[in-house]
Amino acid sequence: MTPTFPKPSELATASRHLVDVPFEGDGAATGALNWGQQHILGAIRNLGSPMNMCAVRELTPPASVQDFADELRFYLERFQAMRTLLRFSPDAPPVQEVLAAGLAPLEVVDLPADADAARAAAELVAEHEQRPFDDENELPIRMVLVRRDGVLTHLVTVLNHFATDGAGAFVMYEDYLRRDPVTGAVPEPVRTHPLDLTAQQASPAGRRQSDASLRYWEKALTSLPPTGQPAPVEREGARYRRVALRSVPMMLGATRIAHRLECDVSAVLLALFSTALARVTGTRPAAAQMLVSNRFRPGMADVVGNVSQTGLFVVDVAGATVDEVVDRAQRAVTRTYKHAYFDLAQWRELLADVERKRGEPLALCYYNDRPSQRSGTAPGREPSAEAVRAAAAVPTPATWTELPFFNERLMVTIDNVDEAGDAIPLLVYADTWHVPPEDMEALARLMESLAVAAACDPGTPTGIV
Repeated sequence: MTPTFPKPSELATASRHLVDVPFEGDGAATGALNWGQQHILGAIRNLGSPMNMCAVRELTPPASVQDFADELRFYLERFQAMRTLLRFSPDAPPVQEVLAAGLAPLEVVDLPADADAARAAAELVAEHEQRPFDDENELPIRMVLVRRDGVLTHLVTVLNHFATDGAGAFVMYEDYLRRDPVTGAVPEPVRTHPLDLTAQQASPAGRRQSDASLRYWEKALTSLPPTGQPAPVEREGARYRRVALRSVPMMLGATRIAHRLECDVSAVLLALFSTALARVTGTRPAAAQMLVSNRFRPGMADVVGNVSQTGLFVVDVAGATVDEVVDRAQRAVTRTYKHAYFDLAQWRELLADVERKRGEPLALCYYNDRPSQRSGTAPGREPSAEAVRAAAAVPTPATWTELPFFNERLMVTIDNVDEAGDAIPLLVYADTWHVPPEDMEALARLMESLAVAAACDPGTPTGIV
């Protein structure tokens, strides 16, 4: 048998150099972190991962280095988040500093004529996804140009997730595309920067919003029955694991239910998750934390920054059909969104107080529907019941992955649909000392089977009395 060896890196023979890009911008100031910034900074630290966001753009001649120096300057000068550094001290919360001016590096990677430029760009993405930003000294945007035999082929853009989320990144690029081709200006100024949110949240109106949200959390959490959680059980194999199902039956079933109920697929998936969670874990009502984007709030749709916070979702799934739970879940998630905007320090104090009174940790599951964080999931064409049954007749394989670390006991993620668009990518992550692997897979399989059953029979019960 002929041995195989990994191909050498396309970057091994590349040369790299930096181009300094000067910038100047308004709004230079120092201030506290806003609630969304506090949330994402905590998430990055808890996960132990930089969570960098990377994008690759394929370039066509006659692109020049100066073009992208101008693009980088545009982002830095228009968006204060892109020229913000953090300042840490041992005895005080971190603060942010918006710079008035400075130099930003634009990296150029030169490849020989026989190099695979697309592969080199992919290697750069892999490199930068794992290279943390130096929050105190490094601007939160990196741009890297790939040049082969003197011709620019790719641009790799890397954003520090602390500085913005995916929606904010799209705002940046859309503004760049809308700029005046001569002056480089955009007709209207940026309405809200991260420091503006800090000021709004410290205002009387901001305090009232936070207080109302925390009252909702306290009332909902104290109403949850005790679970009598058992002690963790050490199991063989990796402690932290993920099971993935790429489920065609769930996509078809949820789509058919969405057509019947005239809602989006995300609402159906939330009901399926709630029902499966209650049945597998025995917790009633079903309760979970979820990431909520606050971009629906006035003036926050176009913020280049992080505006997501944790929401608390609680829904009763007992004595109902799956269709009825879809309606209940939609009303419950409205309350979740309304109360996912609050002072993070006070929220942590509230959780600790509730846990002390309950005498046990809350340990809520985390639910993350990534497509719904943008604009919901459109139903698409309505499948027939026969198509749903035919898809369910083909077993969906489960793919297991061992994780080096995971910071939740249980998390269910609906991932972004791939190019084929014919399946729901369902991921269940867990600390198996608290949630055994068989329960992880059972939860995923139950969501799938409920989707099939309810798609074919509107009277399908949740199975919870």
